[in-house]
Amino acid sequence: MRVSFVETMRGTLTDERGAVTTVEFTLHVEAPSTRAFLFDGRCVAKGVVKAPGFTAEAPCEGEVVIARLPPSIGYRLQLRGTDGALLTLTGTKQVALTRVLRTMTTLPVTLTDDVGATRARGVMTFDLEDLVPFLATFSPWSRRPRALVDAARVAARRRALVDSAV
Repeated sequence: MRVSFVETMRGTLTDERGAVTTVEFTLHVEAPSTRAFLFDGRCVAKGVVKAPGFTAEAPCEGEVVIARLPPSIGYRLQLRGTDGALLTLTGTKQVALTRVLRTMTTLPVTLTDDVGATRARGVMTFDLEDLVPFLATFSPWSRRPRALVDAARVAARRRALVDSAV
């Protein structure tokens, strides 16, 4: 049996010139098996990243590592930028048991290019309004990961339309 879930996070990136842009990802995260997940917390992540100025809406893949001690959730995603460069988005949620809600929903990130130069830094957050849909994607098996990512993307677009109408 596999462990899987779909997660969407949004935030901002600031490049080396000080220009700020939005960033968003929707990921399908899956461990190869429950046993493997319990052993090392490593999961495969696939999805899409949007960051105007860096990428329009690029497929991404990489890994998410959920560590027990010290409690943390690390992200490493690779994607192609609009200029064709291979980019890597990395970040770690350092989970503090005294501030679980804040530390589980905040992800400091760095966007680097294929030679390791930093293109941008920022912070992404998990919107608590997405909690119920997020929990609904948790599964001990993964039969329809693409459908889950698509559903999360549709929900994000619907929310963007509502936000822009306000």
